[in-house]
Amino acid sequence: MKKIIVMMILCFSLSSITVAAAKQEHHQNSKVSQELFGVFMHELFCKDILDSAREFYKDDTLSVTIKGGFELSEDKEGRYIMKFIIIPHSKLPDKKGKTPGTDTLTFRVNPFLLGSDSRDRNSAVTFLHLKHNNSTRQN
Repeated sequence: MKKIIVMMILCFSLSSITVAAAKQEHHQNSKVSQELFGVFMHELFCKDILDSAREFYKDDTLSVTIKGGFELSEDKEGRYIMKFIIIPHSKLPDKKGKTPGTDTLTFRVNPFLLGSDSRDRNSAVTFLHLKHNNSTRQN
């Protein structure tokens, strides 16, 4: 009888150690997944970000650097609002310094309209506004 009780205690303690290790591994994997998800979202919306910034500044030579992650929220109709912080910079020497600081780009995204057809993408991702963080200029 004592052997059975000792075996049960041993099995229980081994299973709790395994569960604790699995929880810790899951937590570490979700942290990496968040970083990977951020990179994925930057790459997914890179063209939209660049096109919107170029249109706002009326500069086809403009480049942007995406700073940090992104902010995601939901609107009242079930679509998503995405905000990206970018640093715009011009490739032309005479236009350097025109856009110092950072900008916040805001998009509305309807994931149900995202598809392989470019017309679907244009209706799924809507540029809402750009806010220049170092001035009062807004679109």
